Amino acid sequence: MNIKNIALVRATNIIPIDGVVRPISEVPYLKKEEGTEFSFAMNDLLKKKGILKEIDWTKPDEISKIDKENNEILNQYMPYNTDYNSMVLWSLNGLVPDDINNTFSDKTCAIIDGLEEQIEKSEIVSLVPTDTAIKGAVKLSNQASILISKERYETLSQEEKDKLTKLDLNVSVFEGDLKEAVDEELIKKNRYTAETLSLKREDDGYVKSDTSDNVRDTICSIANEKNIAQVLHWNVITGQNDELDKLANVKDEFKNSLIASDFYKKAFFEYLFSRMDIDGQIKGDALYLPESSVYMKNLCNAIDKNGIDKYKLLLDEYNKALEQLREKGKLPTPQEIINSKRQNKNIDLISMIEQLDKHPVEQSSENSILSSAIQATEEQTRTSMINEQVRNIKQLTKEKDEKSKGMEIE
Repeated sequence: MNIKNIALVRATNIIPIDGVVRPISEVPYLKKEEGTEFSFAMNDLLKKKGILKEIDWTKPDEISKIDKENNEILNQYMPYNTDYNSMVLWSLNGLVPDDINNTFSDKTCAIIDGLEEQIEKSEIVSLVPTDTAIKGAVKLSNQASILISKERYETLSQEEKDKLTKLDLNVSVFEGDLKEAVDEELIKKNRYTAETLSLKREDDGYVKSDTSDNVRDTICSIANEKNIAQVLHWNVITGQNDELDKLANVKDEFKNSLIASDFYKKAFFEYLFSRMDIDGQIKGDALYLPESSVYMKNLCNAIDKNGIDKYKLLLDEYNKALEQLREKGKLPTPQEIINSKRQNKNIDLISMIEQLDKHPVEQSSENSILSSAIQATEEQTRTSMINEQVRNIKQLTKEKDEKSKGMEIE
């Protein structure tokens, strides 16, 4: 077995219509804010207003269901934010599961390409069965395959279908299970093995098979030969690894994610403060330190005084405006936000929003190539999924602690 037998595999909801897979740092990426002090404070406010359900800790079977429902409601009361990742994540010789229970993705598209085809022309940051990271955009080779679910394919415009047809690679439509479709395509290529990947530490990337050890050994050999790090993605972006010398080009990933997120936090607060009657001290505190639980609680109390319905109306207007800027091709990418920060240049998102009323949304045919990528709004990155898990643990722990305090005998 050698490099010819190692496949790059990616599950996604973003179809690379032009044959290029882009990291979220290079697209106008939006996602609802989560796991922040503002989201925690808003959660508390919505509970106080009776908009979120109380969790009955004596009924464990209902905890997960109610928590999911509450999260969906909270999501409706949160502004858009963004994330930053200059890398595209892949798995090797199979589809990576979404969690340690080995639950496989229900995404609508899979992309397969050969490691041999990308090893020289792409910047491979880390080579790991479940977390192979490539920095920057990846132009698919003529050996690549794009698999699209039938339901998703039928939603594409004729222009998008025509663009896919013209790509110098294989595009096919599948029905049923995504993992099965990926495995069948790998076997059909007659150069790859179809492995079952696992996030369980003891499996070391792969569920044991007749070929899994050989695949793992081949990956390690390639990484050593090419001097490529073998580090899980979370350890790459947090710098918690022993191969930092090989990861110099991505050392600022975590810092950049904070900068991009802070840009949207402050933009939303400025939009809100210009349209709500909020005390100047509370405004200043929120803009100065949005990570403060006390300041965010004060802000949500002020929102409550103005009226939660008024807040929701302004929030919906703001989120809709960001969607319109994205459709017009005017919304800055996370990388553009980082660049502006480094160059001390100001991106005035509020002014851009105010200009929308003067210039109705018109999406040019040039921008239509990104219409599939617009779905990045709903695409969860591995990092954001980890953040969501942390957020859920924090919130559930907080609520359980509050419940326990209420039951203390005085």
